[in-house]
Amino acid sequence: MCALRVTLGLAEDWKMAEKMIKEKRPSISLNNLQCRNLEEWSTNRITPKKGRIEICELL
Repeated sequence: MCALRVTLGLAEDWKMAEKMIKEKRPSISLNNLQCRNLEEWSTNRITPKKGRIEICELL
């Protein structure tokens, strides 16, 4: 869900996305493996880092 929010341009990075999700669902938490994977994903992703992506572009 964090990666999706970043990809859609709803959050600047996965940490911000996690914070946004926790506002609505305070009981969620990411384990160490999930955090490492998100960090690696954010380093290696090929999607644009700025701006919003329209949902129709993803289909």
